[in-house]
Amino acid sequence: MNRAKVMLVEDDLDWSGGLRNFFANEPEFEIISCVDSKEACLAALDDLGVDIVLMDIILGDSGATGLDAALEIAHRHPAVKVIMLSSLDNDDEVFNEAFLNGAYDFVYKNEFEQIPAVISNALRDQETKYGPRLKKLVYDKKRKLLNPYDVVLLKLILEGKTQQEIADMNCVSLSAVKKHVSRVLDKFQWSRSTKELADKCQKWGLFEEVRDV
Repeated sequence: MNRAKVMLVEDDLDWSGGLRNFFANEPEFEIISCVDSKEACLAALDDLGVDIVLMDIILGDSGATGLDAALEIAHRHPAVKVIMLSSLDNDDEVFNEAFLNGAYDFVYKNEFEQIPAVISNALRDQETKYGPRLKKLVYDKKRKLLNPYDVVLLKLILEGKTQQEIADMNCVSLSAVKKHVSRVLDKFQWSRSTKELADKCQKWGLFEEVRDV
């Protein structure tokens, strides 16, 4: 039987090397690639026939995390199962958002012995105990943050419209648009660019559930 192909995304080379050696003789899967960033992961996925990605939550990328990478994989490679790995304890927000971003399951690094069983379940498309419920919980929470006016604003930003162009289109002042953008960023406690937030909201499916005005 052919073993499933697994990619490990981890910026701690010692840990990734140890994990690769530990699972070298697993009968059901093999780790065929180890990369250390979101961009390297996405580039490799375009070339390799990977079934499973083991994704570290915290990567060395200055502007990307394992959560960002998981969301991108869910949209570019929906057949690939992503299993998040983390050394963070008691961080429910990160744990829950992993599922919203398309992760199949979540394993703490100090419980890495569970990885083979989780991979086996993923290969068999077995539904996880908490995944669907937590995904819906976080989805509903984020959807409630947006009103129809917020959706219009974020869609225009995602289309590449500047704040001045948005102000002109809606016959309002630039100051009013800036205040609206600030309120949306505050709702999500977002510190990165508004366009990145708009992109995530679209990929989370939040625009589909709020009617335009």
